[in-house]
Amino acid sequence: MQKIKQHPLMGQVLLLIGMSVVFLLPQIIGKGMILGSDVVFHFNRFYETSQQIKEGNFQYFLSIYGFQQSGRIVNALYGPFFAYFQGLLVLLSPSWYAYQLLSNGLLYLLAGFSMYGLLRHLKVNGWLATAMGIFYMSTYSIQYWIERQGFSAWGAAVLPLCLIPLIALGQEKRLRPFAVGVSVAVLFQIHVFSSILLVLMYGPFFIRAFFRSEEPQAKRQLIIKLVGAVAIFMVLTANIWVGMADLYLNNQLLAPFVNHNMQNNTITGTSSYWWSTPILLPILCALFFCGALKAWSRLTSDFKLLIGVAAIFFILSTNFVPWTWLGSLDNGLIALIQFPFRFFVPATVLIIVGLCLLIPYYQGQQLVKPVWVVLLVLLSSGQVLIQTTNKMREWQSDEAAVTLRNHTYLGTDSAAELKAAYFVTDKSLALDLYQRSTPDYVPIYQETTENKYDAYGEQIIEGNNTVIKTVENGKLTVRWQGDSADWVQVPIINYRYTELTLNEKSLTREDIQLSTIGVVTVQQKVGSNVLVVDYDAPWYFDSALWLTMAAWLILPIGYAAWWWRWSKKTSTAIK
Repeated sequence: MQKIKQHPLMGQVLLLIGMSVVFLLPQIIGKGMILGSDVVFHFNRFYETSQQIKEGNFQYFLSIYGFQQSGRIVNALYGPFFAYFQGLLVLLSPSWYAYQLLSNGLLYLLAGFSMYGLLRHLKVNGWLATAMGIFYMSTYSIQYWIERQGFSAWGAAVLPLCLIPLIALGQEKRLRPFAVGVSVAVLFQIHVFSSILLVLMYGPFFIRAFFRSEEPQAKRQLIIKLVGAVAIFMVLTANIWVGMADLYLNNQLLAPFVNHNMQNNTITGTSSYWWSTPILLPILCALFFCGALKAWSRLTSDFKLLIGVAAIFFILSTNFVPWTWLGSLDNGLIALIQFPFRFFVPATVLIIVGLCLLIPYYQGQQLVKPVWVVLLVLLSSGQVLIQTTNKMREWQSDEAAVTLRNHTYLGTDSAAELKAAYFVTDKSLALDLYQRSTPDYVPIYQETTENKYDAYGEQIIEGNNTVIKTVENGKLTVRWQGDSADWVQVPIINYRYTELTLNEKSLTREDIQLSTIGVVTVQQKVGSNVLVVDYDAPWYFDSALWLTMAAWLILPIGYAAWWWRWSKKTSTAIK
């Protein structure tokens, strides 16, 4: 205890680590899985990259291990580098259960330290920053991954750290191109929509700094540094935007789920759990906005802008916005939003930050005493523990491992067999026993009213029963026996640059037929047939990929050199 008093940073770090472990205890003790609505999608993504790492068969575009080994493209459009990081976690884990514990623990740590780091940069007291870091772990912004495997939680975990460059922009009207470019790039590599939210948060502060700069030279410097930040971002994310541009320009890809009932997915609609997790969050929101209004005349202009931005994001996450009407519009930008509750993530971060900054304005009053902060952390942490414990009770008491939804395919009638599959070394077993026909990003070749989910289930999932798929020499290989020299559908999806070789003969577009979702039909021969599937990415994508990888490798070296020069300059100045 004496050591902690002398070195509070050590105590704060240990507390954040300790609470991350505590949040895992119900699942460790209960020995159960939490299988949310997105678990099949993301487990397939990460199994794909884990096997590529394990086997040394790196295929950036095609799914050659996951997603029914269908040759479909997913990871290239959904945080590819971070998918490989998650794949490494899967590879290090002896089972899906172990991976879930490892990834959940890492998410808690990332979220806690991210919020702690932002608040400490804002000169918030270390113990208060620690408490708010723990509280942030308990919000649904983070619990979204724990309970439903919603991937935006990983973006939410990093978001506070990515806001640190905003401090200089707000307080000093100075844009740091390196910090801003890297921050947006990190989020873009993890979760694209989260990076869009980050840019929207930066926007008002940049506009204010620009128009508050009286000298033309200062305005020019801001623009030059903004261009520099954009250039850094472009280099660090070239693999994603070049890959996206190439795929979308050369293929008509099926967009992910388009939500026509966006009004339901708001914090004031059926997604109110975002608002009530933890249950004290609505009270904190009320205290923040009411407290800010009461002290408005004494607040700095930077603080007022933060409150305004928080209010905008808060309102966007509610039905105060006409989401029913907006959802009915055929607009790509609105369709990109999918779920308005996503706006509650930046609102949550800014409200937590704002509350900490508001405390000095009410110093000495009852509500800002440390006892209330301790009580807040205890109650919010307790709620997380109760929720996870209830999930474990459901896992143990309910025979079914998963709740059956539309377009679900179970490979076994035994619930016990499915449950056991998440605790064995062979991770492909669980993916085979529990499948969903999610056709995101498949190519569309004809405009029909055919249900794409049903088509994927029939042509790919059920079609796999007639063939044997393996990975040989880094390429996906499909084998089957032909009874006659007829045309036969093979459960493989074809894109513009997919290369197909049937029985050692390269196939052209004229040699194949394609279904609505790009599933291949070829002319088989009697006897053994072998189809080899590969992807020939254009040269400019390969250049962009190597550029991005080189940039991320050089980045820490450049930062270390800058830090050394800065430290040397500082020590010389002190002398």
